[in-house]
Amino acid sequence: MTNMKRAALRSRWSLGLAFSVATLVGLAPIVSAVGATSSEPSEEVAAAAGLPTLTPFNKVALGNGSVETLYAADDAKHPKVLAVRVNAAAMNSLPTTPMHDGQTCFDKAGDGISLDTDCASGHERDLWFPKLNGLPFKWLMFNWQIHGHGPTHVFDQPHFDFHFFLQDFSERNKIRTGSCNLVINCDDEATAKKTVPAPYAPEGWGMPGAAGRMGNHIIDPNAAPANGDPFTQAFAYGTWDGHISFWEAVVNKDWAAQTKPAEACRPIPQTPEVEVSGYYPTQMCTRYGSNGDLTFTFEKFLARTAPAGAEAPAWLQH
Repeated sequence: MTNMKRAALRSRWSLGLAFSVATLVGLAPIVSAVGATSSEPSEEVAAAAGLPTLTPFNKVALGNGSVETLYAADDAKHPKVLAVRVNAAAMNSLPTTPMHDGQTCFDKAGDGISLDTDCASGHERDLWFPKLNGLPFKWLMFNWQIHGHGPTHVFDQPHFDFHFFLQDFSERNKIRTGSCNLVINCDDEATAKKTVPAPYAPEGWGMPGAAGRMGNHIIDPNAAPANGDPFTQAFAYGTWDGHISFWEAVVNKDWAAQTKPAEACRPIPQTPEVEVSGYYPTQMCTRYGSNGDLTFTFEKFLARTAPAGAEAPAWLQH
């Protein structure tokens, strides 16, 4: 990829990205409590993939169905699999209008909120993970983006965003909405886009766009779909105040629903070092069950140790 092409890509991202953001306002109704069991066939996906049985943890409504988090752990309660399932009923009834559900908005023109032009994040749901030993991720923000978002020809197709947050939920909620970039407060945009210092940042990744109630995003410009290859599933890191704040997977809804992959996996690009010791996933997978459920997973967790002298902020601690 030429320098000119990379510059054009970053410019399109900065102008066009409409990544999703979660808030406490307008949360979806909880349809099963944290730790509740489920009658839906998590065993089918796990057995077919050779995974341990997935235990449902938290479920919220989406369309006429639900989205839920699941997990598997070893005997010492270290994470083995983190999963997010969009069940068949939800896949067949995903919200189509308005573009955004109004959870992350800012009245830029002072003439009232437009859910199509003054908002970001699509249709969002906040879910939780169990407190497993060494698990760095605290919660999940799920987003359904009916029209996708920028940059053009990269993420502008209908897709799901899975944000696995290392940042504490309450601290994330302090990232304000405003008139800059993607509905973010201008001062907070500057904080979000602070450079993550080596060795905690992936080499060669860009700082393309910040969003209110979320932070900044960085991607590999040489990886699909940014490099022009087809958009199936992709990965991004989120940043806030010079730290990695979330890991994000992006899954093309039409690709998944049309090709119905029994198992589509790819390695997760790793940073040279982590700021907090713990168990981190090295593989991400999308699976489409015979019953129409879509299940996304983080897998193959490995123990990583933060280098001596690492000083992570409190919102990154387990």
